[in-house]
Amino acid sequence: MTRTVLLLTVGFLALSGAAQAQTTLRDIQARNAAAQAVDDVRRDALASQIETSNANERARTQVILRDLSDQRNGTIPPRDEAARRDAELAASANRMERLTQDALDQSNARMRAIKPASEPN
Repeated sequence: MTRTVLLLTVGFLALSGAAQAQTTLRDIQARNAAAQAVDDVRRDALASQIETSNANERARTQVILRDLSDQRNGTIPPRDEAARRDAELAASANRMERLTQDALDQSNARMRAIKPASEPN
């Protein structure tokens, strides 16, 4: 009987050890699957970032190429409205200054042309 109890105990321990090993193996497989899922998500996020970066670079390159093409063709990009108004205002002010100076020069020339009455002829 002691021998039977001993064999039953050893058998039970062997079965519980095998079950424990099976559980440990399942835990390892579950951890590996979770790690693989995390790697997949990280890889997808990285791919998305790369696609976004590539799209930004393509847009920047298109702008640069368009600017170079415009320069080669001699096309001048339109200025914004405020800058155009400022340029027109400055040009008008310069023109008014020039006209005023011309009128002043003509007036001074006429004044110099008049002989005072006290001067001999």
